[in-house]
Amino acid sequence: MHAKTAPNGKAYLNIGCGTQYSPEWNNLDLNPQPDVIAHDVLEPLPFDSETFDAVYSSHVLEHLTPSDGEFFLREQYRVLRRGGCCRIAVPDLEKIVRDYLVQLEKVEQEPSPARILDYQWTVLQLVDQQVREESGGETLKTLLSGNFNPEFVRSRCGDEFANFVDRSGQTPASPVAALKSYLRPLKKALRKTLKLEPPARTSGEVHRWMYDRVSLRLLVTRLGFTDFKLVSHLQSAIPDWDKYRLDTSLQGPYPRKPDSLFVEAGKPG
Repeated sequence: MHAKTAPNGKAYLNIGCGTQYSPEWNNLDLNPQPDVIAHDVLEPLPFDSETFDAVYSSHVLEHLTPSDGEFFLREQYRVLRRGGCCRIAVPDLEKIVRDYLVQLEKVEQEPSPARILDYQWTVLQLVDQQVREESGGETLKTLLSGNFNPEFVRSRCGDEFANFVDRSGQTPASPVAALKSYLRPLKKALRKTLKLEPPARTSGEVHRWMYDRVSLRLLVTRLGFTDFKLVSHLQSAIPDWDKYRLDTSLQGPYPRKPDSLFVEAGKPG
C-alpha cells in the first residue's frame, strides 16, 4: 500500500486511531471512515518495510495479550525507517496503582461519603476493565447511578468523559448515549479476533495486559528499539507534534487521557 506524506515531507502512521487522527497521517483502525483505512492490528501492517518516519499508537497495546502485543510492536519496528520514532501511549499502571493507594490511605483516615466515592472510582480504574463480563461493567453502572464525584472522574479520565460529565459537574440528559460514544472505539478494536470468546467479552473494551515505565522499556528494548524515553503528552521527537494534538485535550493544553504513560523509542540508524 502506498503511504501518503505530510506537508513537511515525512510519512506518519497512526495505528488503531479510533476517532482521534489527522488527515495528514496514514490512519488505521478496525472501523474504516474518511481518512482511516480498515485494518486488524493482529494482521501484518499493509505497508512495506521502512516506510514511515514515525509510528504511533494510543491505548491499543493494553487491549492485546502479551504475545499479540509483541507482534504488534514488531510490525511497527518493521515499517519504521532507520532513525525513525515509535511513540506509544498506554494506561500507566504505576500511576493508577499510586492513585489507588493515595485514596486508600485517605478513606482509611477519614471514611467520609466523598472520600469513599473517590476511593471506589480508583478501584474501578484499576480492576473493572480487566475483569468485566458485560459491556461497560461496573463503571457503566456507577456512571448511570450518578454515584460518583464528577470533578474527580474528569481529572482521571479527561476527554473520554467530556460528554458524560459537563462543566457544571452534572451528567447529561442521555448518559447511556454518552457512554456508548466513549465505548464505541474500544468495541471496534479486536472484535474480529475475540469473536470466539464468551459474548460478554467480545467488544474489545477489556484490557489484556497493563504496562508501567519499566515493563514497557524492557519490551521495546528487547524488540530492537533504542533511546527509550519517557515524555509528556506535549513532548515528542516527531516533527510538528504539537500541530496534531493527538495526545492533547480538545479542552486545553493537558492530556486527552490523563492516566496515560507516554513513551518514545527509536529504530537504530
